[in-house]
Amino acid sequence: MSDHASSTSIHVLSAGHGGEAPHGHYWQNLVAALVCIGWNVGFLLLSLGLPAGHSRGDVGPGSLPIQVAVFGTAVSAVYLVQVLRGVDLGGTHGRVDIARVSGLMALFVAVCLGANWIGLALCLGIGAGVATLLFPGEKPLVRAVATGAGFWAIAYLVFGKLLALPLP
Repeated sequence: MSDHASSTSIHVLSAGHGGEAPHGHYWQNLVAALVCIGWNVGFLLLSLGLPAGHSRGDVGPGSLPIQVAVFGTAVSAVYLVQVLRGVDLGGTHGRVDIARVSGLMALFVAVCLGANWIGLALCLGIGAGVATLLFPGEKPLVRAVATGAGFWAIAYLVFGKLLALPLP
């Protein structure tokens, strides 16, 4: 390995030097970090409302969501600190594909709203399959069906049947 390659990788990972202005992705990263913190705090508040365990020593269905929310909040806080320190964490190197981002956001909202009507497992499967169609690749329909079936199987079989967690 040459010295040039190793010095380049260290430079990319290090923060800006001596009062440099943050890189071009500062505001994108700042908004993303704040959204991530807000999302995880909201998820934590919702998961605290889940019912307690059914028997002595049972952690109940709220244990895993609470742990995920705490971990997500901690990771988001580290991300925010890195952004505020001026570390460029990358981002888009061109224009943001507004149509794709808007489609994913609309799909996410639709999955959240539809979960109570058609069931969480089925809604996650359909949402994951449709989200797959928004990205380029070979055999999009095969990938969409496989992704949707996989998400459905994980939600329904693992969480619903194996762990016996109540799913909407």
